Amino acid sequence: MEKDLLKFDVAVIGLGAIGSAACRHLSQGPNSVVCIGPGEPTDLKEHTGVFASHYDEARLTRIVDKDDVWSKLAARAIDSYPSIEDESGIKFHHPVGSLRVTPFHKQPRDSLAASYEVAKRNGAVVELLENGGELKARFPYFHFEECHAGVIERGGAGYVNPRAMVKAQQECAGRHGALIVPETAVDIEATDEGVVVTTDGGRVISASKVLLCTDAYTNLLLPGKELSLQTFLVSVVLAEVGKEEVENLTGMPSIIWMLDSHPIFHSVYACPPVLYPDGKEYIKIGGSEWKPHAASKPEDIVQWFHGDGRPEETESLQKILTQLLPQTRFNSFQRKSCIVTYTATNYPYVTAMDGKPTSEAQVFVCTGGCGAAAKSSDEIGRMGALLVGHGAWKYDMEEQKFAAVFSKDLQHDAYQSAMFR
Repeated sequence: MEKDLLKFDVAVIGLGAIGSAACRHLSQGPNSVVCIGPGEPTDLKEHTGVFASHYDEARLTRIVDKDDVWSKLAARAIDSYPSIEDESGIKFHHPVGSLRVTPFHKQPRDSLAASYEVAKRNGAVVELLENGGELKARFPYFHFEECHAGVIERGGAGYVNPRAMVKAQQECAGRHGALIVPETAVDIEATDEGVVVTTDGGRVISASKVLLCTDAYTNLLLPGKELSLQTFLVSVVLAEVGKEEVENLTGMPSIIWMLDSHPIFHSVYACPPVLYPDGKEYIKIGGSEWKPHAASKPEDIVQWFHGDGRPEETESLQKILTQLLPQTRFNSFQRKSCIVTYTATNYPYVTAMDGKPTSEAQVFVCTGGCGAAAKSSDEIGRMGALLVGHGAWKYDMEEQKFAAVFSKDLQHDAYQSAMFR
């Protein structure tokens, strides 16, 4: 039997990093807001429902980026962290600094110099180290060749705890009156009276407007309007370090490292030692593949999260980490699965979806993190909240950059264009 019909001005579907941020921003306005999305599964290996990528303790945050849009989004998101932490009472931001390294500095294919200039324009505290000797003097635990150069970013750069960040956003939203419904939306139907949302718990919710922040699952709720989205299955490794090694790595920044002629990875990223729920500290490493593996169906995502990544990738990541930190002793390695969803434009889709003028639209999307959702999620969520709340584009960037592209219109390679962004 259906539960009593609940009515709201706005329903946000999807409570990952972007959706939780959108909930907070919308809750601060005059509209009644309901936020719908399941919590983290208690057992990933047994779960058969939807998954998200924020089930982790560390994601890089930085302003340094060759793309001005992504750099600005990150800068604005970083500026918001203190107020979210203060209001929620939940710490998630760790400004340990960020290091971007390349062996191709000043070569035509390299983006280090451009990233440095873009970051400076957007307020980052940055310094350029032009050879391996300077890098070694500053970071003796890393191993780089003389041809390597890097950009150090201080200020708010470092990493965020995505689990804690999502929790903090929802805590703030709840304090402002938003209702959090920990269920999965399985159907939406636009009617003359509003959009009716049905959940897997049998709950039926009516809202004047709906904002989908559902990333890899967005097209399941948009029958007949398939967005051009590609979800890739990526592997990560957690390398356990003991207390002595943690002390030896004091001051280690998060890092992005462009690789020279690696057969699998174009670049890798790593975080300094981070405390995980099992009470141990791990260095996390992942990378951007030359030939990423895509998920074509929801079942692919379920199967992927039931596993431990792809062996050839996780073994390579372990080797790269031991090359990067040759003096560090690792107690154990854990292999994990994750997903990233890219749009055709390499920017999130933030737009109305039902073919009506924006002021009359009922269904909106704010989706497609493009591998950068965590660090920029608060600002992406704010963008979506502004659009839904005003029924018009009110953000200070070009609306067309965030327009939807449909799968029938374009096959994209945004992942390739975004590598080492």
